[in-house]
Amino acid sequence: MNFSNRYNARLALVAIALMTGTAFLHAGETSGANTNLVIGLLVPPEEPGAASLRDGATLGAELANQSPGPQVRLVIRGRTGQWGADGVEAARMATDDGALGLIAPPDGAATHLVLQVSGRTAVPVITLSADSSVSQTGVPWMARIVPRTVEEAKMLFTGIHASHWVAVIPDGRAGREAVRDLNEAATNSNCSIEKTIEVKSSFTNTTRLCKQILKNHPDAVLLWLDPASAGTLAKALRAAGFTGTLAGPGRLRSADFAKTAGGAMDGFMVSGPILEKDVATAFQHFTNAFRTRFSHEPDATAAAAYDAATLLIHILRQPSGHPAHEAFPIGFSLAGATGILSFDSQGNRKVNLQLFKAHGGQFLPAGAGANK
Repeated sequence: MNFSNRYNARLALVAIALMTGTAFLHAGETSGANTNLVIGLLVPPEEPGAASLRDGATLGAELANQSPGPQVRLVIRGRTGQWGADGVEAARMATDDGALGLIAPPDGAATHLVLQVSGRTAVPVITLSADSSVSQTGVPWMARIVPRTVEEAKMLFTGIHASHWVAVIPDGRAGREAVRDLNEAATNSNCSIEKTIEVKSSFTNTTRLCKQILKNHPDAVLLWLDPASAGTLAKALRAAGFTGTLAGPGRLRSADFAKTAGGAMDGFMVSGPILEKDVATAFQHFTNAFRTRFSHEPDATAAAAYDAATLLIHILRQPSGHPAHEAFPIGFSLAGATGILSFDSQGNRKVNLQLFKAHGGQFLPAGAGANK
């Protein structure tokens, strides 16, 4: 099936789900008969940070229900299926489950499907996707809770003193989105990526992949991959003798990356939001509550999902009497676990970034030029 046919088929699936569809609740969800507000979280089964997404959003809903205001029920959907299944699940949350707002995952393709549903239903969307194209869809009731890839990469390019960059990206649509944003960031930073290498998520021949990377003689390698894949490749590159700088997106501040990278994590650099002093309390409150609820440390994805749920609930609880989509573009600021939640007219997060450098198994603020 060619791209045009696949695209049309995908739209048809979404349209059918909007017009029909049968009622369905995620396993473990209650009927919510006494619930005033329903929000939906799309978690594709193949999403690398699925557990963090679920945990962060769940905590956001649970803590909201401890405060005054209408009670909130979180519906979680996601299933394996043909291309477009994510759109069907998003549509069912809006129609069958009565979701008044949706949270879209880091996967850009899934977010685009959610936004197609949003465009038809006027259900607001908070997304964790860093793809620049997400805010170019024309859906006005959308906000991005994470920094854009362009912004994260620019911080790395300007803060790391390197002349020869190689970028490793996933194959398919995710890779095309990443390389476009990475090249834009490089151009804006007056540098260039000399080689871009695509890899499948199931790559196994790390020896050959390392040779392919190192034959370009880089002094810095961007691993713009999911946490487990990035950690595996970081470990292999260090074992192969690479002594230059390794860097990647902020979502690599995760247990999956630390587990697969092992000792190769030390010195790895990412960018992330600056936590202003006036939001330190919100961050600590989230961290303490997360530890208590789930018995482990939260990662960057969990914090972003928590903020997405908190922001969406805040919007839905406003006593204006107007539909939620009329709150967009968002004109207020809110203290979140990832910093001040503030957005531009296109729904992009307005955020100040800094470099983080891994040391002793955790990422600590590094400051500009910290690779020295």
